[in-house]
Amino acid sequence: MNPLQARALWILLAMCATALLTRWIEPSIRLADQGTKINLESMIPREIGNWRIDDRQSATVVIPEGGLISRLYQQVLSRTYIHATSGRAVMLSIAYGENQSHSHDLHVPDVCYPAGGFQIERASRGELTLRQGSIPVKRLVTRLHKRNELLTYWAIVGDHVATSAIGTKLTALAYGLKRIIPDGIIFRVSTIGLTDETAFATQQEFVQDLFDTLSPQDRKRLAALS
Repeated sequence: MNPLQARALWILLAMCATALLTRWIEPSIRLADQGTKINLESMIPREIGNWRIDDRQSATVVIPEGGLISRLYQQVLSRTYIHATSGRAVMLSIAYGENQSHSHDLHVPDVCYPAGGFQIERASRGELTLRQGSIPVKRLVTRLHKRNELLTYWAIVGDHVATSAIGTKLTALAYGLKRIIPDGIIFRVSTIGLTDETAFATQQEFVQDLFDTLSPQDRKRLAALS
């Protein structure tokens, strides 16, 4: 075998090895297929302590097939709850996607809100301290014309919390290196027309009341709490 033929053979072997390696490391285990399937509609109660659902502003979103949203999420729950005593309203949105890989990653509010015309005036990271444990969260103060909306959110990729677009991608990548396709959840609560202090306190009160009603299994799925 002359040097030219030997070089061609090595190139061929390298190409075959690369193809086999790429095939081997391609994620093939779906977390969404392991254990109990998520059903947001039945998981989240319609009455939560002193909070009552406002049917005029609540919906379980039916996602049309073939669009971007249908590729990202299989379930989206959108509800508004009113406190029976204070009259304050909290908007709850939970989106669930079975496949967090490649172009299917979660779209966090930092990206979605500006895309919808909102300005993000302030952003900060913190913790939501509940009786069941602490959740790393991102808090945003946003504005669209005269609408002042403050929100708290976190994301779950597999069984890890993330609070940014980069965080969700890196977590999904870590799963991918283990040949696992994680699922993902965006959990968001928001309020309109309240001061910063009152808005975030109201959101914490609502999340605490919600998590008091959930089973340990559901708390783990929604917030990675043990």
